Amino acid sequence: MQVNTYFKSHFSFLTVVYVLLLSGCQSTPANKSAILLAQQGEFESAKQAIRTDYSPVGKSKLLHYLELGMLNHLQGNYQRSNELLNEAQQIIEDQYTISVSERALALVSGPTYTTYAGKIYHRPLINFYKALNYNALANQSDIDRQAYLDSALVEMRQLDTYLSGLKDRTGGYDDQDQPSGLDSLTEQINNITRPLFAPNDLLKDIEYKDDAFAHYVSGILFERSEELDSARIQYQRAIQAFEGGFAKQYAISDSIVLQIKRDLLRVMEQAGGYDSEVFALRKTLNITKSTQPQPVLNIFQNIGIGPQRKQFNLLLRADKEAKALVMTPILWGTQHEQQAQMRWFQMLYADTSLFDLMQNYATGDIGDVAMGALTKRIPLGPIWDDAVDIGLISALEYGSRISVTYLEPLKQQIKRSEVWVNNKKIADLDKIYSVSLLTLQDALNNANSEIQIALARELVKALTAQKAISATGLNSQFSGFAKFATSVVNAVTASADLRQWQSLPAQVNYVQLPISKGKHVITLKTHLTSGQVIEQSETIQVLDEITLWHTRTFLEQTRVATPESTFL
Repeated sequence: MQVNTYFKSHFSFLTVVYVLLLSGCQSTPANKSAILLAQQGEFESAKQAIRTDYSPVGKSKLLHYLELGMLNHLQGNYQRSNELLNEAQQIIEDQYTISVSERALALVSGPTYTTYAGKIYHRPLINFYKALNYNALANQSDIDRQAYLDSALVEMRQLDTYLSGLKDRTGGYDDQDQPSGLDSLTEQINNITRPLFAPNDLLKDIEYKDDAFAHYVSGILFERSEELDSARIQYQRAIQAFEGGFAKQYAISDSIVLQIKRDLLRVMEQAGGYDSEVFALRKTLNITKSTQPQPVLNIFQNIGIGPQRKQFNLLLRADKEAKALVMTPILWGTQHEQQAQMRWFQMLYADTSLFDLMQNYATGDIGDVAMGALTKRIPLGPIWDDAVDIGLISALEYGSRISVTYLEPLKQQIKRSEVWVNNKKIADLDKIYSVSLLTLQDALNNANSEIQIALARELVKALTAQKAISATGLNSQFSGFAKFATSVVNAVTASADLRQWQSLPAQVNYVQLPISKGKHVITLKTHLTSGQVIEQSETIQVLDEITLWHTRTFLEQTRVATPESTFL
């Protein structure tokens, strides 16, 4: 009994144990190391890192194909890139639903025991990069040029079908009446915790519902192939999505929408038969009459590296006097990482509202009142007895570690990007797509469900261990040791799913320029907030009415040993 009393009154000791356990959990994933190698031009070493850590047949096989597909794209191995991205696309389609057995395994063992199926916004990006690959292959081939261009349009049609389905699904759905797939014990825990993690106003309107950027790229490619009606439809869908909320959600400037409207005007004038629509667009754009069409150059600058998902840990304990569960963050890592973890916790979980502070004050816990931003108190109230009945409170006698993901605050490294043509500055590029914000908003959107599932998983493990201990018939003194030991074991096995497509850029910048046919030296000058200027140049041959040039700009590169850009 004295042993139990000792441990109950020294939760700080268990926290120290958890911190020591975390010392072996902070490591850079292979795909982050790979893209950092690629940033320095070490592509073969980068690909080897992916092959070593991500099997083509394992639970993380999707990352094997996504990362190698992107690395080959950056190298200019377009055919091989498409072969790999085709495999990735097939895996995503096959893993559209997670099997009940995998879900059950994840509840007991952790999310990394499930097959990684990617994020909802990955599929459009696969089609995007495959289309760019096909256009590059078309530029390199005279005989098969049209076949490659047609293949790029196939990607856009597949993308359109996918986005149509996405809009149907996100137009308003409710999973409350759907089977949960959880066992009875987990369902009981979820019933106790479900009201405690309901989304708040912070999480409104951050769902990935459509992709205006993908529609726009589709329109450009259709226009390039002179399929004007398809181009018109995609431009209209892009405008509708941008103005309907995509631009606000992902911080896209109005200049992008104005450019798409000019493109829409151009294709409708060329196609004919849209007199009233053309008149209205001219009025919107303050254009009095049609202008003579001339060649245009579309520049897409894929810039930086997307943010990395990291693991965030919390200590969960039961406060019997207050009849509440209490979560406290276990800050770990560098000072910058600890600050990011604290901000993430404060933003999503901490007791920062007046109601929460009142709850802490009412329990007489002055420490929590003073440190409200560093704790999450979960008053169980009338459902406390339910928690006691199923053994939840007893199982938390020595606490439990909960692991979820977080993202560090996004750093603004880019001041502006300029495009120069033949040594003359022509325009600045504008952000048209933000993978960083997509990743952040996806993480925020899933944060409540992620912590609730993680909480349920650790409680199921604790309850299962307690039942096993009770079945052994140990006396109270030794059962206390056993409970403490199982708490430590459960802490070791707790983990969050940090898998992601790491080689994606942080954002895509864009500009469209009128240009004459012939050879031109195109230079991008990327000005960083540090004062550094990164220059990239290429001589291109403009032969068509619609031309694309895309490049990947790494912000910390020291050398480039392979092609860093693609003229299409």
